[in-house]
Amino acid sequence: MPRNLVLYGLAALAGLVLYGVLRALLGFEIVMLLSLAALVVVGVIIFRNLQTNRKIADATPEARTAALSFTAEPGKAALYILRNQFVGRAVGVNIEVDGKQITQLKSPRFMRLTLTPGPHRIVGYMGAPDKKKPGEAVLEGHAQPGEVLILKTEVEPQMVGVIVKLTPVELDKVRADFQKTRMVSNDVAEV
Repeated sequence: MPRNLVLYGLAALAGLVLYGVLRALLGFEIVMLLSLAALVVVGVIIFRNLQTNRKIADATPEARTAALSFTAEPGKAALYILRNQFVGRAVGVNIEVDGKQITQLKSPRFMRLTLTPGPHRIVGYMGAPDKKKPGEAVLEGHAQPGEVLILKTEVEPQMVGVIVKLTPVELDKVRADFQKTRMVSNDVAEV
């Protein structure tokens, strides 16, 4: 996050310098028209990104309390995915496990899924399922009975588009983050 703030600060400073140079070269009226056109383009991009969001209900307080025990059902594994970053928090990251749509995470939220032991393919992406945007995250692993897998998903902005990351983390490092976030309900209870 601090790295992004530095980059955003540098981008704002560069934008102000560019605005001043263009205003000196082209005049106030033309620069104002260019600024309005840029504002419209940015608005359209934001609008299109938010169009891929789904309405996801929060889990019940009882389900959230049970999930925060971080235990798996007997003979099963548990998968937790946390999203709590500031960048792109209004745009949902879709989560698929073994090709099945599970849920969508906006920030700050988390999900819990029961996994059958064995190999699994976890995918995080932005966009609609039929029109995935480039930059999806894929994590393949083998779930063991009684195992609790904790993943953190992050959106990393690029010059054009974004990259979605799924990173395994230790529970002790993110336990406090789970306490501060809402839990979403899943489309499926078990994969």
